[in-house]
Parts: sequence; structure tokens; C-alpha cells
Amino acid sequence: MRLFASATAAAAVLTAGSSLAIVMLRSPIGDPVFERALSPQADRRLRGAVDVPGTVSGRRRPATPARETGSIGRVANASGYDLDAGGRSPLGIATSEIAAVVPRPAAPPPAAPDASDSVSRVMYCHLDTGGNAATLLQACIDRAPAFSSVEIPPGTYTLDRRVVVSRPVTLRTAGTAGTEVSCVASPAACATLLASYDFIDPYGVLLVWNTGSVLLQDLVIDGNRSARLASTAARWCERGRTSSGFNAAVLNCEGCSVDDVVSTNALCGTGLVWSGGRAAIGRSEFRDNGDAQTPHMWADGLTVVYAPDSTIAGNRFVDNSDIGLIVGHAARSRIEGNTVVQRRQAAFAGLMLDNFNSNDLDWRGDFRGATIAHNLVDCGAQHCLFGIQVGPSPWYPTRNVVGGELFGNEVRGARVGINIDGAGVRLAPLSVFGNTVEGVPDGRFSECARLIPTAAFNISPTSVVRMPRDAAPGAAPDAAHLSDPCQFWSAVAATVR
Repeated sequence: MRLFASATAAAAVLTAGSSLAIVMLRSPIGDPVFERALSPQADRRLRGAVDVPGTVSGRRRPATPARETGSIGRVANASGYDLDAGGRSPLGIATSEIAAVVPRPAAPPPAAPDASDSVSRVMYCHLDTGGNAATLLQACIDRAPAFSSVEIPPGTYTLDRRVVVSRPVTLRTAGTAGTEVSCVASPAACATLLASYDFIDPYGVLLVWNTGSVLLQDLVIDGNRSARLASTAARWCERGRTSSGFNAAVLNCEGCSVDDVVSTNALCGTGLVWSGGRAAIGRSEFRDNGDAQTPHMWADGLTVVYAPDSTIAGNRFVDNSDIGLIVGHAARSRIEGNTVVQRRQAAFAGLMLDNFNSNDLDWRGDFRGATIAHNLVDCGAQHCLFGIQVGPSPWYPTRNVVGGELFGNEVRGARVGINIDGAGVRLAPLSVFGNTVEGVPDGRFSECARLIPTAAFNISPTSVVRMPRDAAPGAAPDAAHLSDPCQFWSAVAATVR
């Protein structure tokens, strides 16, 4: 999910064949769900209440021209975060309307179980007994002792309400531990948590909330988008209330992990939103989330709001409709060996390092000590505007993201292969070397008032980048211009020579 804070905030990617067209949106509107989460009363809400505080709303992406409106994406976690009360953003938007979470010091993790504990450390949760699947699964999780495993037999289970995990447990498909079963390769062999046609709870069918040491493993999470297009949740998505369109959320979870999980068919917003340090997200797939051709119904694959000291590696992002993988804070983290593929629909970017419209490096935009390496972004026939985007421009004029090493990545078929705009400062530059870009069309963005060419590698004048002086052909920048929102909706015209 991208935040669009300007009065002409950018919009949805629409595809027709191999062409890419992006339409602009107007100023944001509020979301009552998020405003309730930001209220003082939210602190007093208990887990399992209708509005569990803590969410990230969708970025207002393109839909139809100026008649349409969007909303600012924001994060609010009244139980696990402190909101920044510092007035208004550089664009005059109230801080409470912007993604603003500062993690509180994490509570000490629960003590490891005593070896003499007589309670079984594995609980088999049979959801096929004829009862309500969400109720049964919640009961299993609530009864499970800390550091135990809740295992679900393979099959598809329709959930009509959100399930909350708030203790350190493992949730997986039964019989997969220690085997070569892969839900990414063979989803039918795994337990699938499917949103019901009338599912409406915020944050998706599975919410990991305010805990630590949770492992989600060998599962499929299906937002059931096609069956929910006429639902109340879809109407909320269209009005900017995207949290009911999420597939799942992991919020304020320290040392939590995702392994061999498929998140697919999110109605809108994101396949998974994440906030928590020491994360490990690997061997998973985020596929077919959102719809770029339908106004307001786009979705990221994975939205990482805050994840210092983490590893995001070996994942696949296929045909997501906003940004495949977007990360807002990842100091000392590794983002490596991921693959982004766009074939069926277009996206703003395959991979993005952002600050979610914040100037506070304590919780946004810090990539010092992070490596972004050996990732592949394959956009096919120009199904990405930016292959890799580093920095918040052209979406909003907040401070530059800082630090990070971007090397050994490969981009194919984007309109702009690597776009660095709003990244690096003198004391913490972005280091860039050894990346390759191919398949960029030769042309210019025809609807922009000033000349903006397509480019394999653009570094804006406002960015501070460290590069080797002897960069190989194709690895050196071929453009040095500021990005512009006009690129979101502009066609590419051939350059007249």
C-alpha cells in the first residue's frame, strides 16, 4: 500500500494488453475505522473487540479522474505503539492521518516451557467437525500453551470472522513439520484459511497481535476476492477503508516468522502487513492480491511497515496490483533473493524502500546497515512503472530515506528500471553497485510538461548515492532528473531523434 499525500495523489495502474495507464486521484478522505483506532478509548479496548487497534490503511491509488477521492494510509496501534503528536506533515496533513507508529519497548518474552510440563506441545485442531471454523480455530489457539504448535489438517476452511494470535505459538498445516511439503509448490496439500463471502473484520482472517516468537508456517491464506466483490467489505475498499480487504496482519510482534506461506486474492490493501523487529519472512509467495483495473481495489503483496534486524529472503511476489514488496524501515536487515514477477496486471513498483510519509527516522525510512541484494524484478512487457524504487519521491516531499546497500539486483522490462529519488544523506548515503537493468523502452513520458525520459537507472539531484567510479556499462546511471507524479498516468512516447 502506498501513501498518497498530495492533492493530486497517485492512482491505480490499469492495464490493457501490454500497455500501462495510470489515472490520478484527488485529496484524501478519512477512515472512521482508523480514527477509532487512534482515539484514547482505543487503548482500553481488549483483544477480540470489534475494532482491535492497529492497522495500516491502503494507499490511495489511481482510479478515475478528479471526481474520485482517496484516503491517506495510516498506522495506528493504540495498545502497542505511541502516536507521534507532532502537529502536521510538510503537506499540511494532520499527523494522526499519516502512518505514524513508534514501537514501545517490547515486553520480556514469556519464559520457555519447563521440560516437565505435562501439557502436549502439539495441538491438533480439527476444523472439519461441522462447527464454525473460526470459532474452533480461535479456541484451539486460546487453549494452546506458550511455545506449543497448533496444527490444522489439510483442507479449505471458511472463516467468517478474524482469528487472533496473541501468544507465542506455531500455527501450521498438520503433518508438514520436518517434511518437504511446500504450500507454495502444492497449495492443495496444505490448510487454506479462506475468507467468507461476507467477511468484514479488519486486518484479515488472521491477526498476530502484540506478542512475540510466533511462527506461521505451511499455510495458505486466501482473501477470496472474486466471491467478495459485491460485499460490504468491497464497498468499504472503494471508500478507502481498506483494512477489511487485507488477508492478514502481523502487528507489534517481536521475533516473529513466516515460512512457506501463500497469501493470495486479497480484496484490497495488502496480502500481509507487518510491523515488528527481528522478523524472518522467507520461502513464501504473495500472489494475485488486489485488482489494478478496478478503482480502489489494488493491493501490495507484502507491506513491511517496520522491521529492523530482520530477514526478508527467498520470497515470490506475483501479479500484485500496487507494489510487490514495500518496506518502510529495515535498519540492519537483509532483503535478499526475492523474485517479483508482473505478467497479468501492472504495478507501481516491484520493490520499494519508503518512509510512509514520515520524517522520523526512529521508525520510518532508516535502512542503515541494510542490504537489498540479488533480487529479481521481472516486469514483463512494461507492467511496472519503476522496477526498484528507493525513496518517497514522487509521492511526497518528506526527508530522504537513509543508508542501505543496493547491489546485485536485476530488473527487466520496467519503464524506469531503478529510480532513486529521495534517498541518502551525506552521513548516510545509499550505496549502489553491480545491478543490471534490461528491457527499458526508449522514450519519454508524453503527458509530463517537462521532458522526463524512460531510464534504466535514474538518480535524482536530491539523492546522495555512493557508487564505484568504474561502474560497468548498464550499471551506471543514465538519467539524473526529479521524478514527477505525471509519470503515474503518462503514456510513453517514442523519442524523436
